[in-house]
Amino acid sequence: MAALSKREQRLRFAGIGDREAALLRTLRPLVEQHCDALAENWCALLETLPETAEMLRTRTTKDRLKAVYREYLLRITDGRFDEDYFAERQRLGHMHERIGLQPRWYLLGYGSLLGALTPLVRRHCPDTADETLVALQKVFLLDASLAVDAYIASDRYRRMQELESIINDSADAIFTVDAEKRFRSWNRAAAELFGWKAEEIIGKPVRFLVPPDLLEAGELEHIDRQVDAEGHIHLETVRLAKNGQRVPVELSVSVVRDPQGDPIGRCAILRDITERKRLEEAKLQAERLAVIGAMSAKLAHEIRNPLSSITLNLALVGDEAAVLAEAEPSATAEMRTLLSAIDAEVRRIQRVTEDYLQFARMPKPRRDLVSLNDLLTQGLSFLQSTFDAAGVTVVRRLDPSLPAVCGDEAQLWQAILNLIRNALEAMPDGGTLTLATAHNDTCALLRVTDTGKGMDAATQQNLFKPFFSTKTSGTGLGLPLTRQVVAEHGGRISCESAPDRGTSFLIELPIPDNHAKES
Repeated sequence: MAALSKREQRLRFAGIGDREAALLRTLRPLVEQHCDALAENWCALLETLPETAEMLRTRTTKDRLKAVYREYLLRITDGRFDEDYFAERQRLGHMHERIGLQPRWYLLGYGSLLGALTPLVRRHCPDTADETLVALQKVFLLDASLAVDAYIASDRYRRMQELESIINDSADAIFTVDAEKRFRSWNRAAAELFGWKAEEIIGKPVRFLVPPDLLEAGELEHIDRQVDAEGHIHLETVRLAKNGQRVPVELSVSVVRDPQGDPIGRCAILRDITERKRLEEAKLQAERLAVIGAMSAKLAHEIRNPLSSITLNLALVGDEAAVLAEAEPSATAEMRTLLSAIDAEVRRIQRVTEDYLQFARMPKPRRDLVSLNDLLTQGLSFLQSTFDAAGVTVVRRLDPSLPAVCGDEAQLWQAILNLIRNALEAMPDGGTLTLATAHNDTCALLRVTDTGKGMDAATQQNLFKPFFSTKTSGTGLGLPLTRQVVAEHGGRISCESAPDRGTSFLIELPIPDNHAKES
């Protein structure tokens, strides 16, 4: 038995045989009678669709389309599905490709034609209507598959597939919006960066990603004006992820145009610059600290010498007051009170000066293996009376398998002590202070958590800036010093807090390579 040709295989797959051909031939007189009206209705439908309305602006195009439609109706009702028929269908697919009609358009086209023919068939062929309509559906299935095959084989389709692959595999987030500023496409990188799947965000307005403060400032309107005037815009801004996190991005927006060159939307490319911003901030912070350190050292030096003289003279005056008090106790009572107040203020200034000097003269850490668990156990024991006086309960959750870190024990304890002091000040009425250690493959982790008043987002953004303090008597150097110590040890510190929910600081310090390999 001879092998079937591709045409015969298609006909067999579609279920088109002699019976179907005969049924379709019975429709020929009916189609000849109504094909002009069917063609008019078809054109009217196409004029309502964005994909085809533009093509039907001229009378010549409409007349040509009607002629093609009539020819097609007559062709399918002559019952001949030969090689010429197949070639015509493929040419139709190539034509659709050239004018930019997507394959989904075939579903609309053949569905509409079947809907228009159904009442005519049922009225004029009542005895064979169902069988005849099934035959029509088989032909439409065959024709659509032939046209889609031609489309897929075209250069345009291949280029579209290549472009889609490039966009979807891009490391940058890419999306498009339509003229109503609603998302139309959303690549894989956008889903990873913002947490929204394509099916979750397609159709939503672009405002969905923009923080409220930037919306209020009119950023979207500024982007529109620039793109309308120049065709594109490039800026650094912030967008919102699904979890509400603000993501710093480099944003490029350009116009999307249709084949006729008319604007139909926007294309946006966004690059995550979180790490770059962190590095820039770290560099700026280091430069700022260097300047402040030099200024602090100079200022502290200039202040400390006069303070020493004042302290010495206060002691001498105090001695004189003590001598006078033996002779006339009531006469020197007020003097002693004033001297005591002056001495307290001088000592406060001395403490501030020492903080400045410590900040300015932070030495390079002396590297030794340090057990954070032992450091905490020893340090906390010396502070127990302070905790008792403040009404603070200390909870220790120390990981017994915690590897040692390489660092300066004194500096690390100073950094931890600053966090503990801050925690105590945040709990003036008592509370719970939790110190927990843990580790992963590369870092030893220390978390210091209090149940105090917490902080808002604005305060957290300024925490590590020198001289920023929420306390009237604070120097604003404790946390910058802590971060400087952690950074000198190759680690990092982060903070989580919310008003009335306490605060948690996390210190991450690298584990020496040999310990990391063992763990």
